[in-house]
Amino acid sequence: MKLLRLTIFLIMTSSMFSLADENKVVAEVNGKKITQYELDEAYKQRLLYPTHQKVTKQSVLDELIDRRVGVDKAREEKLQNDPYVTKLIEDVLHNALISKDLQEKFSAIRVTESEVKSYYKNNKEYRTSHILFRLRAIPSKEEVSSGLKFMTSLYAQLKKEPSQFEDLATKHSQIGTNQSGGDIGYLPPTSMAPEYYAAIEGKPVGHITAPVRTQFGFHIIKVTGVKDYKDIDVNLYRRIIFDMKRDKILDDYYAGLRKSAKIKIFKENL
Repeated sequence: MKLLRLTIFLIMTSSMFSLADENKVVAEVNGKKITQYELDEAYKQRLLYPTHQKVTKQSVLDELIDRRVGVDKAREEKLQNDPYVTKLIEDVLHNALISKDLQEKFSAIRVTESEVKSYYKNNKEYRTSHILFRLRAIPSKEEVSSGLKFMTSLYAQLKKEPSQFEDLATKHSQIGTNQSGGDIGYLPPTSMAPEYYAAIEGKPVGHITAPVRTQFGFHIIKVTGVKDYKDIDVNLYRRIIFDMKRDKILDDYYAGLRKSAKIKIFKENL
């Protein structure tokens, strides 16, 4: 019995000493304390990242002190009320909420080989070349009309002589790939603008599209290859499907939040 009491006493005493060490103050900045525990945790984290400088308790403490004096100075200047800083704070809060509420669901996402095969069956990877007439992000009607007229004239030439595609791309395409006849190689569907992919989906090698408008401008696209499943990067498509499942979780999450929020959309002002 005495041995048991002694053991319990030693355990309690050890815990008290450990807690006392963690609460030990190693520095004070403008009246705010930095404890041994904070320093130890920051030191552990700092050791996880490579650096050209030696990591010591003192160097990490200096970083904690610098952070404290910097934050205090920012508060003195009321930077937390600055619109730009407010936006950054909102971004941090939003990301923290998603991590807290959904990280467990994200971690549970799995992608099987059969899911990859099923997805790829309807979302093939194409190799294409294109001729691009660039438009500004918000173009004028005249710019759009001029671009469409020019690209329609090029398409008329290509209908007569498809073999001119590479030459016309080299001469007219407003993009760095013009020197390679407009070739942009193989890309998965998610790396193409949706209008671009829709124009080539299911088309045979050699097919040349009519002018297609995307957010980048007008394209005339030539299909130059289609990958077989055995040749694709399976891990790339696993990531694509993972992202789709993650986005579905996010959509469902926001749908739930919207139900309890007061939202008004003024479509006439869009």
